[in-house]
Amino acid sequence: MIVAGTLELGNDEVYYRLFAQPLQWNYFDHPPMVGWLIRLSTFNLLLDNAFMIRLGAIVCSAVATWLMYKCGERLVNGYTGFLAALLYTATIYGSIIAGTFVLPDSPQMVCWVGSLYLLIKITETKYLTKKSAKNILWFGVLTGLGMLCKIHTVFLWLGFLLYLLLYCRDWLKHWSIYAAASITILFFTPVLLWNVQNNFITFFYHGERVNIVNAGLHAESFFSFAGGQVFYCNPVVFFLIIRAVWHRDLFVRRTNKRILLLTAIPLIVVVTVISLFKEVLPHWTSPAYASLVLLTASYYSKAHWASKSKKAAPVGFILANALLVFIVTAGLVIVFVFPGTLGSRDELRKGEGDITLDVYGWKDISKAFDSIYFSSHSKADINSTVILSDKWFPAAHIEYYVAKPLGIPTVAVGPVDDIHQYHWLNQQHGLPGGEKDVYIISPSNCLAQQKVFTVLSNSLPSKTDTIIQYRNKEAARKFYIYYYRKVSVDFNKTGY
Repeated sequence: MIVAGTLELGNDEVYYRLFAQPLQWNYFDHPPMVGWLIRLSTFNLLLDNAFMIRLGAIVCSAVATWLMYKCGERLVNGYTGFLAALLYTATIYGSIIAGTFVLPDSPQMVCWVGSLYLLIKITETKYLTKKSAKNILWFGVLTGLGMLCKIHTVFLWLGFLLYLLLYCRDWLKHWSIYAAASITILFFTPVLLWNVQNNFITFFYHGERVNIVNAGLHAESFFSFAGGQVFYCNPVVFFLIIRAVWHRDLFVRRTNKRILLLTAIPLIVVVTVISLFKEVLPHWTSPAYASLVLLTASYYSKAHWASKSKKAAPVGFILANALLVFIVTAGLVIVFVFPGTLGSRDELRKGEGDITLDVYGWKDISKAFDSIYFSSHSKADINSTVILSDKWFPAAHIEYYVAKPLGIPTVAVGPVDDIHQYHWLNQQHGLPGGEKDVYIISPSNCLAQQKVFTVLSNSLPSKTDTIIQYRNKEAARKFYIYYYRKVSVDFNKTGY
């Protein structure tokens, strides 16, 4: 909660806030759940600030942590549940990436861990009972909700089907399996219908990101992914998982061990293979580690009691949480105290590559732009003013921190692969017609491309300004401001 209330919104978060206005059944990048979550946590955008936008992620993290406890309790006992919750909390992904920053992963982890709990209950016996059938139907519901968060929740179904094919083929004759699959598909149907109406653009976009046909080996992306995966898991937690899973006896039912491994290994293997050819994001595999955390907690709970230690938890679990606290504290110190920038020091592209600037300094830029704007305009001019951008980031940051407080519309121009959800927002909000006062705000760490200037009918700016952002008394980033007075915007020139 301290982090959520301290840091400004990151690139993805401020972009996902766009999903909450207006609500849709699907968006360019993802299904709709993260937009619904933000709309809920902000009370219909009434409390529209960074903490309330992230509150949904914090609540989801709390629920997911409790569900990890329930899973561990179901596997062995309450102490195993405690260790599972403790270890999940120690992961960077569970506590920070999906647990503090609001992402589609935030609600997905509630559905994911809830589904694991149901699978643990379902696989406690080799025989499909009436109670098992009921749990299978609930599994269909939870995975359907998870598919409304992120599409790769389907890997839970893959793990379950592999389990059935390998160990319980007779279950495939039971109606509950097909009813549960139908429920999942039913939940996902609005996403499919939206994509039918929009030429399956979400599937083509993500398909291109993972398409390895005709792609050469890319060692750099593999090592970047591998390192990121270890960091997001927490290096201590990753070591504990490797050490525990290496042992054949994990002190859980064989059937539970099988289902947990089958819900983890396929996703990790598939994304790892893709990383050999294409750049992938480390957190894509992070949900799979929930299963491995449960197996690790089961192993160490027995080993810890066997050692008759008086400590509340094994030393490794304590070190893992200590490392989490250190990383978070160090991160906050770097964001707010590090002088200047961690990125490029080139005067034109100052700050390029510095991810800490994603969550720092936007409120200051807003104040500086207000001064520039009102030096030439009155409040009456706001209705005839528009801010243009050529990329979904930094457009979302500029809209939230600069344009929204003034009431100025933000329009992103360019192909859909560059502007993402703005393609639909532009149409829903209405493209500016007639002559407008136009501003282009170009951060030095993400310079506006030439195409955004060509839509202004090759007009020259009436005025230019530069805002220099400082951190600890050293320049961290620049914002180049271009002002065009009374010009028409030609959207056809961008391939819009």
